[in-house]
Amino acid sequence: MTADRTHPLLLQALRESSVEPLLTLAPDEWVAVVAEAERQGLVPLLHDWITRTGRRERVPAQALDRLKGERIAVAARSLFLATELVAILRAFEASNVRCAPLRGPALAEQLHGDLTLRPMGDLDLLVRKDQLTQLSEVLGSLGFQEVDRRPGFARAYSYTLKLVKDSHLPVVVEPHWTIAYPPFVDAVDMPGVWQRCSRGTAVGVETWRLGREDTFVNLCLHAVHRDDAPLLWFWELDRLVRREPLAWRLIVSRCHAAGIGVLLAAALERTRALFATPVPEEGLAPLAGPASRGSRSRLVRLLADGRDVDGRESLALFLALPGLRARLRYLVALLFPTPAFMRLHYGVRRRDEVARAYVGRLARFSWEALKGLLRLVRRPVQV
Repeated sequence: MTADRTHPLLLQALRESSVEPLLTLAPDEWVAVVAEAERQGLVPLLHDWITRTGRRERVPAQALDRLKGERIAVAARSLFLATELVAILRAFEASNVRCAPLRGPALAEQLHGDLTLRPMGDLDLLVRKDQLTQLSEVLGSLGFQEVDRRPGFARAYSYTLKLVKDSHLPVVVEPHWTIAYPPFVDAVDMPGVWQRCSRGTAVGVETWRLGREDTFVNLCLHAVHRDDAPLLWFWELDRLVRREPLAWRLIVSRCHAAGIGVLLAAALERTRALFATPVPEEGLAPLAGPASRGSRSRLVRLLADGRDVDGRESLALFLALPGLRARLRYLVALLFPTPAFMRLHYGVRRRDEVARAYVGRLARFSWEALKGLLRLVRRPVQV
């Protein structure tokens, strides 16, 4: 996601946190802008700005109806997930399972003051890895079932479990045991992260809350983790930088210790390019500077480049694994997960659909791995 793919007036509206720039649009231009707002997770914000400022009459009726319909759908989903989160947090508190909500309703309350203003697909939680068995039992009592590529794959190679409850609206819960992503799952000082957590509330329930700087690091890593990161995520990073006083030197030292400074720099560079975010030089320059050398540094830079290599995180983890046997086990589980995982991940049901999904998965990962390897061999990746 880059600025040149987004309508300039939509970007200006975000920079000003106001719908006013969009009111100069011609009626036929609203169709494309609303469609772009949907892709970028911005419909709830736009609709809220329009209604709060009394600008309904300045927006074409068709565009306003589309914004309203999507806003209602997002609000219904967000409230439903918030209700599920309440039950989960209460169950964890009762069972002494330590948990800090990541993003989702907690971030919506923190940054927007309204959990219906942020689209959500699932519930992300930070948990302790030594409590995964207990956690799975608690979620099982609430109707959730774990879905893995293959038994034990997530615990061995991933950063999160995936548990699903098949209700009238399917709910996916992803308990993370790190604020980072592969291949840096074990690089971040998680005991330190937990030590910096404090007690607070989320969706009205007392729970653990991630520290300010750790929240910021997680949001940066999450933004570069996804090739299709919406504009909303970078705008939220901008809001957090402007709203919260951050200890930049601590962020830099912790990220260099984990070898992920370049990843944060990539997220901040994109955010600053989009919104002129006031990132001090003591924050961005040291993060972007050399922190490590050799193959590990090149993998970091591969991950930081989100332009045209999908699945680069899987490739980086594969290359970082020690030994041929570990790499082969990982490769087989990655390319040929269980049919249950394929049905959930690809939304297919029939046997022939699952078979086609396997073929497509193999072709896509092979192609993306080839592109990533060529990038590593031909030239260093630029942030």
